[in-house]
Amino acid sequence: MTIILAFFGIFIMTDANKSISSSRTSSASAPSAPMDADRLKQALSIGLKTLKDTGSKAAAARAIYDLIHMESRDVILQAFIDGATVTVKGAPTYYHTISRKFRRKNATVSAE
Repeated sequence: MTIILAFFGIFIMTDANKSISSSRTSSASAPSAPMDADRLKQALSIGLKTLKDTGSKAAAARAIYDLIHMESRDVILQAFIDGATVTVKGAPTYYHTISRKFRRKNATVSAE
């Protein structure tokens, strides 16, 4: 039970709120397994080679995405981190940008 007397500036909180807030925390789900492990290994090696040749993380991430675009988001993000040396916080940004351009490119090709 929570009693709040805002008029007098008195706030009394009970343990009920603690149990509610702790039940809202979610545990991290296990990383998903790749559908094609060989293709993932190939994408990682191509990404590292592209990074070495061009020096561009974006180019490396695009090369990786072209090979494994059918994989789950989690697998692709981890591939960006491992194969394009993208940071953990930067990987979702690369994913969003590259996947959006990929969908647009495929939409115009299928429309023709």
